[in-house]
Amino acid sequence: MSCSALTLGLPAIASADDLAPLVITEERMEGISVITADDIEQRQARDMEDLFRGQPGVDVGGGVAIGQKLYLRGIEDTNLNITVDGARQGGYLFHHTGRLSIDPALLKTAEVDSGPATADDGPGALGGSVRFETKDAQDLLRDGQDLGARVSAGTESASHAVNGTTAIYGRLGENLGLLGYVSGRNSDDYAAGEGDIQPQTAGQQRGYLFKVSLLDQNDQDLRVSAERTTDHGSYYTRPHMPTFGSQTPTYQEMERETFTVNHDWHPDSDWLETSTTLYHTTQVLDRVESGSRSEAVDIGGDIRNTMKLDSGPIAHRLTTGIDYYDQKTRNESDGEPNGPNNEDTARNLGVYVQDRMYYGPWELSVGARLDDYKSEYGNAGDVSGSEVSPNARLSVEATEHLTLHAGYGEAVRGGKTREVILIGDDVVIAPGLEPERARQREIGLEWRQQNAFVKGDRFGFTLTGYDTDIENFQAYNRSDDPAVLYNLEGEVESRGFEAGITWGKGNYDTRLSYAKTRLENNDGEPLGDEMSVGASVGDTWAWDNQYHLSGADVTLGYTLNAVERLERVAEGDNEKPGYVTHDIRAQWTPASYQDLTLSLAVNNLLDKRYSEHSTYTLSSNGNSVLEPGRDIRLGMSYAF
Repeated sequence: MSCSALTLGLPAIASADDLAPLVITEERMEGISVITADDIEQRQARDMEDLFRGQPGVDVGGGVAIGQKLYLRGIEDTNLNITVDGARQGGYLFHHTGRLSIDPALLKTAEVDSGPATADDGPGALGGSVRFETKDAQDLLRDGQDLGARVSAGTESASHAVNGTTAIYGRLGENLGLLGYVSGRNSDDYAAGEGDIQPQTAGQQRGYLFKVSLLDQNDQDLRVSAERTTDHGSYYTRPHMPTFGSQTPTYQEMERETFTVNHDWHPDSDWLETSTTLYHTTQVLDRVESGSRSEAVDIGGDIRNTMKLDSGPIAHRLTTGIDYYDQKTRNESDGEPNGPNNEDTARNLGVYVQDRMYYGPWELSVGARLDDYKSEYGNAGDVSGSEVSPNARLSVEATEHLTLHAGYGEAVRGGKTREVILIGDDVVIAPGLEPERARQREIGLEWRQQNAFVKGDRFGFTLTGYDTDIENFQAYNRSDDPAVLYNLEGEVESRGFEAGITWGKGNYDTRLSYAKTRLENNDGEPLGDEMSVGASVGDTWAWDNQYHLSGADVTLGYTLNAVERLERVAEGDNEKPGYVTHDIRAQWTPASYQDLTLSLAVNNLLDKRYSEHSTYTLSSNGNSVLEPGRDIRLGMSYAF
């Protein structure tokens, strides 16, 4: 059941067709929000911050792309289950850089699941899941077309950047598609609000994708892909922090390679609907001048089957499966091991079952997964064990317009490697090291109605409250000799609520959404910025508007983003000032040149000088990296 959503993480309120211009869809039962390729193109997204811009509950801080980190309801992406085409992205290379090298131009969808984890969400989804899916040749081919190409180019004023993509795609026979895709972006140091140049932010990003997609062949789909993304530049040693005493520039190369095989079999049978994923991902951070190299390699897979069963009036969709990953990390200096304990390994074998049941207006989903894990930390030895994590979600259509939902889920992470760039020295494991465990609770309602105020309009309202606590956070104390791997006492907690109102009529849609999150650290104090844990942000508002002039084939949009001052901080920490930004956008396909698309986007229209709240803030002076100022983006694409 798919509907358009008000905002990420909130239930749906109208049909996908009714709100198609907003391009954010969601399954009500699963709480999944989806950003599509159309939205990415309209907003001319260049990095993760662009990708999730204006979505309360999802924050991206860090300034320059190599320093960006994603936060879901305040929880850092190192505690999320993140995949690209089903391939787990598990490497944690350096706490001062981001770990997600994603090129938005390659994406078909970006899914965010902020609700309680289900058993088939995969291992380690402590704070939720993010799933990226790349494009197929079939997504780009027009009806009746067997061979095509698409080129695009664009400019960005804040960083004097130029970017472009080239895609060649074709169909062999009726079912086999081939896609080759290359994208590139070169930028200078960007200008923040009021014109201040942010040093050491110039860089070069590249994206490559080759994909074979055999679809609807004997009730089967097969996708084989090879993807590579790179980010090279002379950045500060700590790219996500402002200049301070020990900050120095160094040439860095962040690279990711992902190889994936996806196979789906969907015969005309209620007993069989299988999905298989195999993958190999390598993430590398090279500091070329110093000879430092940090590497994480993930190998794994997932095999699942969904059966359709009826038990009297209750319809079941029963999913059973098994997933596995093996991660190896290595830290080197000038090609040699960086100490006697420079390698970690972690593996996790999960077995899961999830039953989604439907009875009239009621939907109930219950499941559990068993994770068997083992982590090895050089000469310090290993930690192993097994844990069970249950979940349940309930939804009911209380009236024609009102739906109520609630959920509870647990997630466990036992197989875990340390931050790669820090390993090498002697280390010991504290006695009784426990796996990390999250408990997520959520409750909410949604109202959706046609002809609510005037004939032909569509209206919706959503409200969702949540509470997530994570216990046994694993910490690494390098100040001791030897270093100690241990559990933090207490729990890290994220609690709050999200609300949204949407209204539309004809070709116009508007959406107002609000998110309030409160984070507490393991001592029960307000959590400010704790790397590998989370970051606090002020209450966030987003007002998005979109209008499509069908006669001229022009789409216009305006988004207001407002973040209130963060006053709830721990003693000794600095408050974070609030800010308001305005973004506008337009896209035009000329009637006489239907293969040509022209785009204009202006982010931070009024040139506001500000720092994103989830960007790390120095406790000594309260400074953090400034975001780009007014950024005028021009783009064009042409399909052959």
